[in-house]
Parts: sequence; C-alpha cells; structure tokens
Amino acid sequence: MEIGRSSLRKQEKLRTRKDFDALKEHGKAWRDPFFTVLVQAAGPDNPVRITRYGVICSRKLHRSAVVRNRARRLITESFRLCKEIILPCGIVVIPRRAMFGAKQQDVQEHLLRTLKKAGLVREKQAADTDTRREN
Repeated sequence: MEIGRSSLRKQEKLRTRKDFDALKEHGKAWRDPFFTVLVQAAGPDNPVRITRYGVICSRKLHRSAVVRNRARRLITESFRLCKEIILPCGIVVIPRRAMFGAKQQDVQEHLLRTLKKAGLVREKQAADTDTRREN
C-alpha cells in the first residue's frame, strides 16, 4: 500500500461540536512547538474503527483568515499523507504560532513525531517511511 496516495473521505473528518467536545474532554494532549494534538485512542470504552481528525484554528491564533487557512491546509495535507500509518483514533490538532512560515514537510514530520510519542503510528510502516525518505 502506497502511503499518501488516497484522498480524505467525509467519514474521516470530525464535523460536529459533539465530536470535538468529546475529544477535548476525554482526549490526552501532546504538545509540540508547531501544535497541540488531542488524541482519543480506541479502547474498550471507545470503539473507533477509523482515524478521524479535526483542526481548531481560532482568531486567537492570528487575525488574518489567510494565515489561519494556510495552517489548516498544512495540517490537513500532512494528515492525508500519513493517515495510512496512523492507528484508528480521534485526533484534534490546534496549531501554534511557531508553525507560521513552516513548510509542509516540516509540519508532517512534527505531526508524525507527536503521534509516535502518543503511540499511534504503526511501527513497521513507519520504519518503511523513514527508509524511503533516506533513499
């Protein structure tokens, strides 16, 4: 299976306020210089079958909608490219100001690093991804 070849489906996006609030309340926070990631992993009380993600990007981050939308696009593209190696869970990403001016590859590396810390990356495929980058 090629990593990053598929597009995002509607089911993979967190859409309702109820979903976001549940992740904020029950999720565990992982911090990175570029963003904070709230994760709710699958478990006995939370049967998750697919990985679902959402991005919270408020005016508090930046007044300009152009800047906020760029942050959303970078995170969405990073998630799209990495979704095949992420275990089923719920993910909410809250960008930080340090992300401004970052390239998509940097954002993707930070996202993968943060999800590895959370234990949500399939190890075998993650090693394959690192090997491909070196070649």
